[in-house]
Order: sequence, then structure tokens, then C-alpha cells
Amino acid sequence: MKWFKRMVARWVREADELPSPEANALKKLRRGNSIGTQSESIDGYAGLNITVMSAVGGKIVTFRHYDRRTDDNKYRHYVIPDDLDFERELGKMITMESLRQA
Repeated sequence: MKWFKRMVARWVREADELPSPEANALKKLRRGNSIGTQSESIDGYAGLNITVMSAVGGKIVTFRHYDRRTDDNKYRHYVIPDDLDFERELGKMITMESLRQA
């Protein structure tokens, strides 16, 4: 059993020696360099956040954009009546919001 414990201990030591993003960032901070971080989450900095809800007489489309400078969320709400083509109107809204954020 000692051979197994030694093997696991060696694996742990080797894993600790591998560079991780956190370790690299810490090394940069110790040297006095500034670092920038990007969020890799779905609600991160870039991209469109769209919510579609059904309502009486149509659909409500909400676009959310996070502003990093002010640390605030900006919302835009649109209503698509049932008598209009939903896919076409949603495509127009996505195009406009994408251009607005660029």
C-alpha cells in the first residue's frame, strides 16, 4: 500500500507544480504588472442577453446589456404583436442591438 500512497503524493506534487491562471496572475501582481480579467460566464461582458416572454396579444422581448464602467445593467424592452412575423421581427431587433453594442 505504501507504493500507492507515494504514487498519489507524487501526482499531487506534480499537479501543484503545473501553472494555473490564478498562479500566473498572482506572479504578475507580485512583479507589479497590471492584469486584466475577462469573464467566461454566460452573463459575461460580451454578447446579447435576450429574454422572450409571452403576453396577451404578443410577445415581450427584453435585451440586457451589462455596462462595466458604471457596473450597471441596461434593459431595452420590445413588444411584438401576434399579427407580425415573430422570427423576422426578432431578427431585426437582434441586428439593431448588436449594432448598438458594437
